[in-house]
Amino acid sequence: MITEQEKIDLLRNSFENVNWESNIKVKMVRKEDIVVTLFYTFDENMPERLYEYRIWFNENETVTIISNNEKERYGTLEKEHSQNLKNVLIK
Repeated sequence: MITEQEKIDLLRNSFENVNWESNIKVKMVRKEDIVVTLFYTFDENMPERLYEYRIWFNENETVTIISNNEKERYGTLEKEHSQNLKNVLIK
C-alpha cells in the first residue's frame, strides 16, 4: 500500500498525463506487469471509489493502461512520465 504523500503526488502527476481513450476496447497479447487499485475521493460526503488499472511497461519505455473506469478505459503514458510511475509501483 502506498501512503507516503510524495509517492501519492508522483502517482497523481503520472495519471494526469495519461492520454485516455474511453470509446475503445483492447485486448493485450501478454499479461499485465502489475494490477493497481486506486482509491479516489471526489466528495467528502460520499464513499471513495475504487478503480482498477492493469498496467504494462513497454520495451520502448512507454506505459499502456487499461482501466475499469468507463471514462478512461484505455490509456498510454509517454516515456517522459512513465519512469516516475514505474519507480513508484515497482519496488
